[in-house]
Amino acid sequence: MTEATITRQPTTEKTQPQLFYEVSLPEPQTHLFHVQLQVENWEATTLDIHFPVWTPGSYVVREYARHILGVTAYNANNGESLPRQKQSKNAWKINTDQTNAVRIEYQVYANELTVRTNHLDASHGYFNGAALFFYLPNQKETPLEIKIVPPASNWKVTTPLPAVEGKTNTFIADNFDTLVDSPFEIGTHDVYEFEVLDKPHQLAIWGKGNANPKQLIEDIKKIVVTEADIYGELPYDRYIFLLHQAASGFGGLEHKNCCCLIYPRFGFRASDKYNRFLQLVAHEFFHLWNVKRIRPKALETFDYTQENYTTALWFAEGTTSYYDALIPMRAGIYNARTCLDNLGKDISRYLTTPGRKVQPLAESSFDAWIKLYRRDANSDNNQVSYYLKGELVSLLLDLLIRSRHKNERSLDDVLRSLWEQFGKPEIGYTNEQLKSVLESVAETDLTAFLQTYLHTTEELPFAEYLEPFGLQLTAAEDNDSAPYLGIKAAQENGANKIKFVDAESPAGLAGVDAGDELLAIDDIRVNAEQLSDRVKDYQAGDTINLTVFHEDELVTHRITLASSQPSSYQISSIEEPTTEQKELLFGWLGVTTV
Repeated sequence: MTEATITRQPTTEKTQPQLFYEVSLPEPQTHLFHVQLQVENWEATTLDIHFPVWTPGSYVVREYARHILGVTAYNANNGESLPRQKQSKNAWKINTDQTNAVRIEYQVYANELTVRTNHLDASHGYFNGAALFFYLPNQKETPLEIKIVPPASNWKVTTPLPAVEGKTNTFIADNFDTLVDSPFEIGTHDVYEFEVLDKPHQLAIWGKGNANPKQLIEDIKKIVVTEADIYGELPYDRYIFLLHQAASGFGGLEHKNCCCLIYPRFGFRASDKYNRFLQLVAHEFFHLWNVKRIRPKALETFDYTQENYTTALWFAEGTTSYYDALIPMRAGIYNARTCLDNLGKDISRYLTTPGRKVQPLAESSFDAWIKLYRRDANSDNNQVSYYLKGELVSLLLDLLIRSRHKNERSLDDVLRSLWEQFGKPEIGYTNEQLKSVLESVAETDLTAFLQTYLHTTEELPFAEYLEPFGLQLTAAEDNDSAPYLGIKAAQENGANKIKFVDAESPAGLAGVDAGDELLAIDDIRVNAEQLSDRVKDYQAGDTINLTVFHEDELVTHRITLASSQPSSYQISSIEEPTTEQKELLFGWLGVTTV
């Protein structure tokens, strides 16, 4: 290696920097991605590089920089090391006064298999751009080239990014946002090609399991057609469904031209589990419109260094959750009864979550960064999911619009209007603009509705909105229900641990804590599995002695049991619906009774 000094010559025109990434996987079993970032035509005397702390679609600061190892910088012209200094948890400054070409090298530890992180082992490599790549703060709009160096010749690369002609495993991204929005799957995974509405699609499957690719593709096609019908088009040239069949885990992450899905490897045979997977597909695919293109103003431009606050996730995620229950039914995958059963399960979860009386929906969205993804034993007491309540508020809005306009208008029209005004031009909407579109479709003032159900903890009036459709919400009957104690327990490492205590329940008011070890009721040993049956031996108003270990100390609580509480609810038809009610139900679900 020879030493050299580069003397910069004055220039009258600013040269556009060029950015090149190389990702290699020389020893995948070590879980280490080796990454190089080369910057050419650099004219400043210092170079700042930042690492994202979160990724769009998953609203929590994940501190991806904690997985970085050994950041080093070199003069790319002669190989000499360049001084660099860490500025913060995710930022470095490199001295570049002697060169116009910089090579940055680092490694990223990748052993977390989720849709929003990185995973590398002997079987495959998977990564998200935000969790793998540095970016230059003032060059986020600069085009990027990404080269992948697999560990073996039989490993392929699947990504929504277009390939660079004439270069092996090399891809181009228009800017850093596009790179973040384009995950990579590298390995020997199976790839299935299919067409929908004259556009190419791929289903890429990694991991062993019982997914049936042929059946999956047929049902995915139905979902694509059904959702395209709502918006009137497919706004992409090519789309990839990337599925990880894993030992555990459930989730998805949306991208403009791709979605990543993780699902239990043997969860595709039983009809209820398979339908749940198709709801996940419908949800993430729906996001290519609602969220990726139709998105709140606060998310129009991403700041990868910190939280991006918005109160509108109830619509971004909640409305999408409402449609993931409807889409498979509209697509003919399951029937109206199954659709209502799924909505009933979600209503049951909502009505059995004490936190719905504490946290308003808009606040749930705003506090996603510190609450939704960071659950603890008290979460159900102090918060409600904007996915869940947002879905149910969207249900009420759809029923409101449909009943006012006899199904000639619906929430579909709201989405179509948002698509034309904000989605196509990719302009973020404000809360006021969203309200305006909702009101223009509903043709009524929604100020009181939105104020009440977004900003207060007022109970949602399901009965009022279901009645015009000849439907009712009823608690599931249980002639052998137990009086209410207010705890949930489970076996954990051989002990019977109390996992949740309803703060306003008899157990909560008596001082029982989540984390306590359940021991006995009235001096007779009880375990988590027996708990419900044992409580059934008592009546509401009876007092029991509940014995636990609290911080290794034996404690007995005297608890007076309350009346039993419903654990589930069901949507069903009223006994004698009117003709108008039947017509409204038919316009919504395609049936006159359920």
